[in-house]
Amino acid sequence: MRDRKRLADILNAALFFGAVAAVFLLTVFLPKSDFSELENRYLAEKPEFSVSEWFSGRFSERLAEYSREHIVLRPRWISLHTLLERLSGKKEVNGVIFAGGSLFEAPEETDFSVADRSAAALISFSESLGGRLSVMLAPTAVQIYSDRLPAFSKEPSEKKLIDRVYSKLREGGVGAVDVYDSLYSARGDYIYYRTDHHWTTRGAYIAYSCYMRSLGYEPIPLDRIDVEHASHSFRGSLYSKVLDDSAEPDVVDFYYSAGPSVKSVRVTSADGTVSEHDSVIFRENLAKKDQYLSFLGENVPLIEIETDAGGGSILVIKDSYANCLVPFLCKHFGRVTVVDLRYMMRLSDYADPSDFDRVLVLYNASGFAADKNISKLAIEKSAE
Repeated sequence: MRDRKRLADILNAALFFGAVAAVFLLTVFLPKSDFSELENRYLAEKPEFSVSEWFSGRFSERLAEYSREHIVLRPRWISLHTLLERLSGKKEVNGVIFAGGSLFEAPEETDFSVADRSAAALISFSESLGGRLSVMLAPTAVQIYSDRLPAFSKEPSEKKLIDRVYSKLREGGVGAVDVYDSLYSARGDYIYYRTDHHWTTRGAYIAYSCYMRSLGYEPIPLDRIDVEHASHSFRGSLYSKVLDDSAEPDVVDFYYSAGPSVKSVRVTSADGTVSEHDSVIFRENLAKKDQYLSFLGENVPLIEIETDAGGGSILVIKDSYANCLVPFLCKHFGRVTVVDLRYMMRLSDYADPSDFDRVLVLYNASGFAADKNISKLAIEKSAE
């Protein structure tokens, strides 16, 4: 009996260490990808050995990170980790909060100093624009649905941030487009994705309506818009962090209406490559993991859109929240130019704001609080 138990212990130990060895060998020798489409991000690069890196401890840290991010069956390990964390009673895993059937990006401490500098930059930037600049800061879902968050969660500060920045902008003579109240009033509708950090096309439509009314124009009424449910299988950026299937996949909607149409779309990538398209909807990206890319495509420095509308021109300085709002603007402006400061050194290398009838700066509030690129606008202004 004792020999049988000893044999069983040896076999169990052999199986355990054999499994560990198999995972190690497969991780080392299997082909590796630099990009995880499922997680929608680039993975850690293999560290280069050097004596200084070794003695500083940095090499071992980077090697551990590389091994962790390239471990065989990595998606399964992420899913298992999420499952175990949730079974233990946790409502937040890897910066994602589970609440009410949706995933929310956990609020982080807001650095108001970055937002203050960005506000000052926008005021400086507006001085040569003669009242043509408008700024829109969009709250994210975690602020609009803050009452759904677990009791332990950190209180979102986006509303406080928006009010603070808008107060500074208005004092500086810059138009601030308030979309918070309209989005909050529509919180019972499908205005944010359940598994992604963006608003839906319906949420973007509400914000577009606020912007057009701020200019003194009427937006296209909803009853004149046809909605195509283009996909029912979108799992977005928040899902990618936890790989948990408890949240229902999202629906990607395309809005169509009669009237002016897009004539040409010219996309300039960060490497200078230029491509031509005939639509602002990149339907082929519905076949990708990140289906939000069907709106305007990949994030790039510059997109130039020509339409047959007769309403002048607009420059949109933005983060990705603007991507599903821009198609609405194409119904009102003959020339729509979209720039992303994150992918350029200077705005003047791509567009001259004085050439446009309107300039719209559109960021989500959380991104605005962290993005230091907006300060480039003040630097450009001072260099004129």
